[in-house]
Amino acid sequence: MTIRYTFGKQQRVRKPAEFTLALRRGSCAADGVLVLFAIQSSEGSPPRLGVTIPKKTGNAVARNRWKRWIRESFRLQQDKLPTGHDFVVRPKKDAKPSWAEIKKSVPRLATKAVKRIGQPK
Repeated sequence: MTIRYTFGKQQRVRKPAEFTLALRRGSCAADGVLVLFAIQSSEGSPPRLGVTIPKKTGNAVARNRWKRWIRESFRLQQDKLPTGHDFVVRPKKDAKPSWAEIKKSVPRLATKAVKRIGQPK
């Protein structure tokens, strides 16, 4: 039996207040491709993802490609991500990544950001 990986409503950060909370109070981890913010949510809940792509990133086609790749990376690797956390991801300024870089970056940054939660900034 194969595992079905989905990306439904319960796995998305949807409310503007949740995005703001993660961006302002969450712990941050970055590499050459992405910046990921993590904040603790309810214990044992599945990891949730929010994606924010600034208009400076490019035209609509480029922004949508970023969103698709980040969401797909999260969807395929959600079992490797820490539970009970919300993640908000945005691309680094002027980054031009490949699908492989994004796929590798998301779980690594999520683990790194979760380790930093609760540590002084």
